[in-house]
Amino acid sequence: MNRHGTIWIVQILAKCPKCDAGLPLRGADAPSAIKCGRCGHEIALTITEPVRTDRGVDRCPVCNGADFYTRKDFDPKVGLTVVVIGAVISGTFYWFGKDLVAYAVLASAALVDLVVYGRLKDLTVCYRCHSEFRGAYARTAPAFDLHTADVLEVEYERKIGRR
Repeated sequence: MNRHGTIWIVQILAKCPKCDAGLPLRGADAPSAIKCGRCGHEIALTITEPVRTDRGVDRCPVCNGADFYTRKDFDPKVGLTVVVIGAVISGTFYWFGKDLVAYAVLASAALVDLVVYGRLKDLTVCYRCHSEFRGAYARTAPAFDLHTADVLEVEYERKIGRR
């Protein structure tokens, strides 16, 4: 519960093991199984008490894994778009010999991207199935580790028959 008496609920974006579609659900009232709207695959869910009550993410309801990382709740495509647009505008000014304006535009685009990125909240992501968890719980998962991701993704893909 927050200071206004509102109960926080973990928002889960479960990833379908067959087609990687994102299936949104709420931790507090999540069913024991969901059906993917894209491919029709039935996905069994195991929601633990900490996830249901927004106290933390201890187990992934989709793959039952316990390995997570924390990242910013930021769509990388948006950030890349801002930087590319800034680079194109900057390049145009540079082409016409307005070097100072070109650098100012590029710096402004990078600054806007950095300010937006800094204001966003963190989310927790499952290494194996890439399901995402948003809520008011304390983030305890470490930052992304490439080696861990490489090992656990392959393990999960073998388990579900993708490899």
